Amino acid sequence: MSHNYSSGQVITYFLKNEKSVFTANDFCKYLKRYGVKITLSQATDLLRSSNIIFPLINDQFITRAGAFTNKYFSFKPSKEEVEKGYFLIGHRGMPFVNPEINPDSFGVYSGNGESTVIPTGVTFSMNLAMDVFALFGEGYVLPYILNDRANKNVSLSSVQYNLPSQVTLTAWPISQLKGGKNFTYGDRILCRVIDWESSSISMSVLKNESQKMSISKASIERENWYSAFEDGLLQGFDKHGPMNSIEEQLALLFLENQESLIMKNCGSCEEFLKHTKKIAFSSYGVESRIWKSGQDVPYIGQWNKDYNKELILADVTVTFTPTIVDAYLLDYIANDKNNKKDDESFELLFDKVIPSVLKMNSQERELVLLNMKKRHDILKKSYSQFSDYKIAPLRRRILTLFSDVSKLLCDIANSGIKVIDFPQQELVVLSQLFSHTARLLEEVVDFPVKDQIPLEELSLSLEGMEETFDGIRGILTMELEKNRRKGFEIIS
Repeated sequence: MSHNYSSGQVITYFLKNEKSVFTANDFCKYLKRYGVKITLSQATDLLRSSNIIFPLINDQFITRAGAFTNKYFSFKPSKEEVEKGYFLIGHRGMPFVNPEINPDSFGVYSGNGESTVIPTGVTFSMNLAMDVFALFGEGYVLPYILNDRANKNVSLSSVQYNLPSQVTLTAWPISQLKGGKNFTYGDRILCRVIDWESSSISMSVLKNESQKMSISKASIERENWYSAFEDGLLQGFDKHGPMNSIEEQLALLFLENQESLIMKNCGSCEEFLKHTKKIAFSSYGVESRIWKSGQDVPYIGQWNKDYNKELILADVTVTFTPTIVDAYLLDYIANDKNNKKDDESFELLFDKVIPSVLKMNSQERELVLLNMKKRHDILKKSYSQFSDYKIAPLRRRILTLFSDVSKLLCDIANSGIKVIDFPQQELVVLSQLFSHTARLLEEVVDFPVKDQIPLEELSLSLEGMEETFDGIRGILTMELEKNRRKGFEIIS
């Protein structure tokens, strides 16, 4: 790697390509070699906050690329795929592949990378598609399916009320894989990631030996694999909780159980879920996770029993990124009728942006206010009412919801009620709405080409969030009121 790259590119290259176990100190040395200035504590914070880095014991780390490159995983194509002669990837590379790359853009190679397998658009039943993308979790399955580059006919906004029975998706010919010429149902596809950053996978066919003998060595090993998979998940539920996604749950499972789970005769997560009675998909607010069968995933559990109001407020503070503040400032500029910035209206804006429960002394307040005024002036200079005309109403709606959600979250944190005493599922939904609306705001503010912003899709997404908030707001507010009547007073 040459010295001509920006510091962001140097950091990204390391995080996505380093294969060895390393320390924060090793990371610092690497960056300094390319002229990137960083302190040890900054490097440690960066590594600990990255979702593609695993912290290990003794202050060591490993990247996803280091943990999963060249490791075996496999899956069994469905009858429909075998009949059509093409397979889908969907969630089947999870968690071995780069989660930033959509399955339709994976590189597939036959054998040990001898030849590229060229994909094409193939029509499958929507039922199969939903099964093969299920591990992306509720709320994400349809966007993954319908945003596939081979799907030209069905848009996300058109499936609000009824799903089509078929969908065209990117698929790869089984016959082009090593050993794929006489593929029959029951055979497996054995995979190995050869380049993690681009999600390039080498694949070959594993014939189903149990057709020839009643109990094969492979089927015994696979049964043991399912037992280890189940034990690992059950232990992980109490240790790590629901994590940020099913993908993260699986990533930790495979990292912590490499010896028993990474082998040629492995099973797959989708087969495991048909195989087990103890574990199933479970609702987690507006999302889903893998969890103990028949149980809701609580907001507070064994893994975070010390979670308290300070931590909620810290989460809220961290979410108020410069982009979120920009959203409020842009809304202020768009609705600034007199085209002036008076101090009184700016004080009101400040109170709207920074929830009052996030305590600041007068000096801190003055500093933040000054920075906001400077940022306002910069944004105003480049502001174009013409290009913002269609975006402004949507941004205002998102801001209204974001402000309502963050205020309720802060009221709960300052209520004097223990977090565990609130209705758990509603609390899960509230915290998810907080991060989802923040993400939606950042997407609207940062969207690279303003006139190409998918307003209809974003509006649909927001509508769902508004309805969800209306559904939980009353329940959580009632709990707060009940608490007030007991003689507590909310600090605000």
